[in-house]
Amino acid sequence: MDGDIICRECSTKYAAMLQTAKFRTINLERSLSTLTEQGVPGAPAQDVHEDTPTVELPKTETSAELRSRPRVGRSRPVTQLVGFLLLGIGLVTLTASVMFSSTILSFVGLGLVFWGMLAFFIQPQKYVRSDLMDATGLSSLKTIDRMMVGIGFREKGVYIPTEKEKAVVFVPSEPYSRIPAGTDALQESTLIQDPLGLVVVPPGLALANLIEKKMGFTLKNCGVETVLRALPKVLVEDLEIVRDVEIEVRGAKVDFKLVGSIYSDFCREMRETSRRCGLGCPMCSALACILASASGKPVLFEEDELTTEKGTTLSSYEILNRSRI
Repeated sequence: MDGDIICRECSTKYAAMLQTAKFRTINLERSLSTLTEQGVPGAPAQDVHEDTPTVELPKTETSAELRSRPRVGRSRPVTQLVGFLLLGIGLVTLTASVMFSSTILSFVGLGLVFWGMLAFFIQPQKYVRSDLMDATGLSSLKTIDRMMVGIGFREKGVYIPTEKEKAVVFVPSEPYSRIPAGTDALQESTLIQDPLGLVVVPPGLALANLIEKKMGFTLKNCGVETVLRALPKVLVEDLEIVRDVEIEVRGAKVDFKLVGSIYSDFCREMRETSRRCGLGCPMCSALACILASASGKPVLFEEDELTTEKGTTLSSYEILNRSRI
């Protein structure tokens, strides 16, 4: 090298290196262009927007659409709606009484506000449709009846008072069986051998406990007369199980006429079982439990009968003074 002049050999070498670098740059640009258009190297060129299937995403609702959507919820009780109405009218009336200096409007407004506030403290009772109540309990009682008949216990049950609960039902295997004593061992047993029989929980035991609670006194050994005097009010007014009740006592037998009973359809269905009137419907069973607990003696549920009057049931019970059924 002389005077910064590159020799011919070096000039040719540098020119070849520049040509190679330019060729690589052109190939790189072509590769990048192919990747952008096709997505996969070596694939034929195609229009991505036209041939590629599109996937629709679920539509996202805006806050305004969510607020406008109708909400499904529990409606307010009627008593609360009445309370809001009376309270609103009362406040408007009080405001008007101040504007017009009217004493009459003041008393009217105070009265409406009072009744409006009182409506918020009135909570309605929860009621269940009678057909729904029958549907939930009927199958269980029919199953129990079929099981007892299947293992050979076809006799009617006797309600025996016990120490802890009001009564248990003893179902003997043979007629004219001896009635066992209502001890704690009997209450804790299911199958006893002397005499042979089944011991089951009465279907109306929970209802009998509710009736006792509404009466306000203990039924155990309180006397049949005391119970029969308080029973109509509880059944008709407090629990509203029946529309009317008539009670007839004939010696050791007690007959009930239940008018407008919510259990009338239940009794009709239970009469179609294979062991008719074996344990009774919840209403008939509850009455047997009450009589057994109040008298302190075994009670035999004889039968129930449906009259021509719709919703009226006749049920008969015998307070046993003997040691055998």
